[in-house]
This record gives sequence, structure tokens and C-alpha cells, in this order.
Amino acid sequence: MVLMLARLRFAARPLAPAAALVALALTSGLWSPPKAAAQSPSPLSAGAPRVLLAFLPAAPVPEVASIEPKLVYQPVLGRLDARAPLSLGLSSASQGKYDRIQALLDMTQGTRVSLSTYSPKRPPPLVLLPDASGGARLGGWAAVVARAAGAPAKLQPGLLAQTVPGGAGYAGVPGFSRADSIVAADRSGRVAEVSLGSARTVAARAQALLARRAFVVAGLPDGAAGDAALDRLIALRRAGELLIVTQTPPVISGAQLLPIATLGLGGTPAGRLTSESTHVDGVVAGIDITPTVLEHLGLAVPDVVKGQPITSEPGRSAAALERLADRLRVVVPRRLPALWTLLTTWLVVLLAATLVADTRGLRWAMRIGALAILWVPTVVLITAALRPSRLAELLLVTALALTLGVLADRLVRWPRGPAVPAVAGLVAYTLDLAFGSPLIIRSLLGPNPLYGSRFYGIGNELEGTLAALLVVALGALLFRRGRSERAVAIFAGGGLLLALIVGAGRLGADVGGVITIGAAAGAAAVMMLPGGLTRRSAAIAILAPVAGLALLAAVDLTTGGDSHFTRTVLHADGSGALWDIVARRYELAGRQAIRGLMPAVTLIAILAIAVGVRQRSRVLERVGGDAAWLAALVGLIAAGIAGSLFNDSGPVLLIFETFFAAALVLYLRAEPKITEADHPAR
Repeated sequence: MVLMLARLRFAARPLAPAAALVALALTSGLWSPPKAAAQSPSPLSAGAPRVLLAFLPAAPVPEVASIEPKLVYQPVLGRLDARAPLSLGLSSASQGKYDRIQALLDMTQGTRVSLSTYSPKRPPPLVLLPDASGGARLGGWAAVVARAAGAPAKLQPGLLAQTVPGGAGYAGVPGFSRADSIVAADRSGRVAEVSLGSARTVAARAQALLARRAFVVAGLPDGAAGDAALDRLIALRRAGELLIVTQTPPVISGAQLLPIATLGLGGTPAGRLTSESTHVDGVVAGIDITPTVLEHLGLAVPDVVKGQPITSEPGRSAAALERLADRLRVVVPRRLPALWTLLTTWLVVLLAATLVADTRGLRWAMRIGALAILWVPTVVLITAALRPSRLAELLLVTALALTLGVLADRLVRWPRGPAVPAVAGLVAYTLDLAFGSPLIIRSLLGPNPLYGSRFYGIGNELEGTLAALLVVALGALLFRRGRSERAVAIFAGGGLLLALIVGAGRLGADVGGVITIGAAAGAAAVMMLPGGLTRRSAAIAILAPVAGLALLAAVDLTTGGDSHFTRTVLHADGSGALWDIVARRYELAGRQAIRGLMPAVTLIAILAIAVGVRQRSRVLERVGGDAAWLAALVGLIAAGIAGSLFNDSGPVLLIFETFFAAALVLYLRAEPKITEADHPAR
């Protein structure tokens, strides 16, 4: 029978006829595990803390071709919602690309990194091998450990069960997909006690294991049998027992937010789940399970665990969770289509305006298009609040941005028009951050919690956007003010304030944003010095991001922001941990730099910057070579370079800033006044 079990794989694969016979024998209850050896643990005392982690699989859902497919876990969310005592939430299954086995391994180690940083990227196949002691081991575990050791982070698969005295138990139904037993394995790949049997008895067997084990994992059957087992687990729950129920990670591709529920967690009964990992109502991370289990059992959480304990707060609503999940699912597929819709419409307007009004029409269209680009960050917050359909959102982004561009151009004299969308964007994002970034995470420019890297605050795309809005706003407002110490202070002070907002753990929580914004503001400030660029001023510009980081650290530690910066950098245990962070960031950045068309687009951006530098006198000739606008353009390029060097997104920010700079140059070249020079002799 052990040999038969050794052929079972966790990943779903087409079954051969012989394997189907094995499955029939197993699921018919013809095999029962060996009796436990004499050294079985002593029974736990009544009321002792226990944790039962149950995995509830979703019924298979055929894949449907769609631009924006519905999430496959909605039936599981509804089944959990039907159990009124449960607190509800969604759990981020992975960071970046999703793999169901890796999602389970991450639960066991309480921390995670992107699949792309592993070698090999995908975890090896694992096999559950029961032994004569009543426990089991996972065949292939040595490869899992070796793979984790090669990743640029301190990863310890099996840490959860290893930390629980006596190890963990596992109760399941024999079959070809018992991957959930991974969470019960310790660091050697051993499960202390295993009970396999029929679907009808899985709840009773799990409770029997809980009489001896403080932590038990249960793999429930799907469909009605799974619902019946869940009801039985709720009815049999002991005093001091924490029940955690989550969807079994499905065998599909694409990032996942899995329904999760708890009973006995403390806090608000029948509430909504959250954690300090996410700061998002109703959303937790899969790695939060480890500290939640250990904290409930009264055990110390190892320092290498980066997850945070799950809490339950008022406001349980499955409908709200479903709306959030559906919105997050469509954010990425709509980003580029929204941009292309706006640019295409702008081109149509530009051609039509040129046809109707010649040079005057061309310049008008150039100005409103450039202003529309600057309005986009604010507009996508509006569509995030409205949650329109795909077509409606693409049209809304285009129509609102261009309309606001027309109004700004009409109401504000050139070349100060960009100040309006830039200031509006900075105010809108600051307000949303103050309220926990509910619109930012749902917007087309925000960080997407679906991918598990960032759940709130500011992501890489937004840090570049806000840096651009800052220097553009100040460049417009300081037009014709000339170089002065006051102008230097305004750029430096604005950069410092925005860096604190973006970097503070309770607001933007983006340490990379501090560097990007510091570089933008520092470079712009240097350009406003009355004496011009000197070695001393260049050193100040270079040190500005470092000073911003130091101030951020002081603010975060003083206010207890508990940001990603605080947990991973300030509280890193030694230089090795810091080196892992740096290595992981640059490995991800390097992969991004060679992905798809990125090399070609990056080259275009670099050449565009080079042309702009060489032709800088022509670029600014219509504003008389104004120092403030020159400072704004230099700040944009500095933000792009710094953002690309110090973030894990590679040259993305350089491309972002070059795009904003190009739009700004078009605006500055589109002076409304027509002169004789605009009508050369024919």
C-alpha cells in the first residue's frame, strides 16, 4: 500500500486506468492507516488551546474564455457565508505568480518571495508516505528544502509544525490531491500523525487528533460532503479551539485570493478578517496563518516569520468581499487598454483640430492631450469608486481626462495649466492614503493586493506618478520666479513632505518612493540654486534620498507604523537579511528589464532623454528657458533613474517619467500665441 501511495501526486494530472483503480480502493475505505506507535502523545487537557486548519476545496469549474474571467472561488465564499458564526475574509495565496504547492509551502514558513527568485521556479512534486508509527513523511521534501535555501531570503518550509510541540496531525480523505497535508509537515518533511478514511468520518477523525495534537490540518471533501464535514467541525469545536477554514488552493493559473473563515479567533465574533500584513478590511495573507496559529497556542513566533496575526473586526459582508475581489481581478487587464484608448482618442482629436484650425488647432490639441495625461491619476480614483464595466471604464477615463484637460487649458493661462491636475492629484492621493487607500488599491494605477506584494499604500507605478506630479506642480507655480534660495526651499520642502506621506508606514508605506521622490525634489532643488550646479550642490542632491530614509525611519519607529520598511529593514536580523533583500530586489528588477518588449521600450526612453538633453534650449524656447520648468524636467529624469535603480520593477519608472516628460514638453511647445515664426514663407 505504501508503494501505491508513493505514486500519488499532489498536482492534478490525467489518471491512467491503473491509478484510477488505486483511487477507487483508497476512497472506498479499503485502506486504513497503521496504528500509532506506543510513544503517542499524552491527551491534551480540557480547554487547552488548539488549532484546526481545514481546507475546503471548490467544486471544479470549467475555464471560460473571457477578457475578465470571474473568480473560481465564489462558490466557496458563499458556502462559508452560510455558516453565520464564522468571521470571513479573503487570503492572498502568493506573491506574484501563483503556484498551489508554493502557496501551501508559504503557509508552513510564514514568509514568501516571488516564484521568479527560486531555482527552479516551481516546487518539486511531493508524495505523502505513511509509516508504521502512524505518521507520514513527504517524499521529495529534501528538494523543497534545497530549493528554499537557494532563494534570496530566510525560508524554512515546515517551520509552523516544527514550532508546535509534538508536531501536527493530518486528517484527510485518500485520493490524488492531498496537497493540504503539506501544512502539517515539519522542517524534516514529517507529519507526526496521519488519519485517512472516508469523507463521512473526516470531522470526527480530525477532532480525535485534536485530543492529542495542539495543531491539526484537515483536508475536507468537496461538494455536499465537504459542507457536512464543515458543519460537523463547527458543532464539535471545543473550548479553547481555533477553527480556521480556507479554500484549498486550486489547480489553476493566475493570482488568487482564497476565501478564509475563522471561529474562536477572539475580537469581533462573526466579523471580517484583516491583519497588519495587509491593512485592508477583509483581506489577509496566506503567511499570516503561521503567526495566528502560534499566537493562539501561546508559542513564540520565530523572527523569520514575516506574516502577522489575523484579527476579526466588525463589518462582516461576503458581498463586499466579492465586489472587492471582482474589482481587483480586472485592474491589470484594463491598464494598458485604458491608456491606448486615451492616446488613440487624443490622436483623433489632434488630427481633427489640425484639419479645422491649422497650427492653432494643433497646439490646442497638444495642450489638452498633455493636460489629460496629468489628469489620469485623479480620474482613475473616480472610476475606482464607480466600479464600471470594462467598456465604461475605458470611455470614462478618456472622456473625463480630456474634458478636464480642456477646462484646465481654458481657465488657467499657459504655461501654468499643469499645476491644476498636478495639485489635484497630490491632494486626492494624500486624502485617500489618510483613509487607508480604499480607492488607490482599486484604481488602475494602484498596487494590486491580488498579487500579494503590496496590499495598501503606494506601489512602484504610483511613486513615479506622484514624484512627477510634485515637480510639475512646483515647476508651473514657480514659473518666471527665477533661481533663488526660496525656490530651492520650496522644491526641497515639497519633496520632504511628499516623501513622508509616501513612506510613512501608516500612509503610503513605500520606502522606494522616498528615494524616488527625494531624487526628483533634490535634483530640481539643485537646478534652482542661484549659483548653479556645483560639487557641493550635487552632493546635496545625491544625499537627499538618504536623508529622507533616515527621517522616515525616525517617524516610523516613533509612530509605530509597522511598515514593510520597519519589519524588513529596520528589524532585519543582521547584514545577511539585508543582503537578501537587496539581492531579491535586483534579481526581480533584472528579470523585469529583459521581459517582453521592455528592452526596446527602455532604449527608446534613454534615446528620448538624450535628445531632450541635447536639444534643451529648443525644448524650453517658448518659455524663455525658464529655470523652474527646467528644474521640473530634470526632476522627472532624476526620479526615473533613481526609481529604476532602487526598485524591483526594473526600468519601468524610467519609462513612466520619460512619458510624463514627453507630455510636458508637448505642452510647453504648444504656446497659444501664434507669431510670424509659426508661418514660414511659402
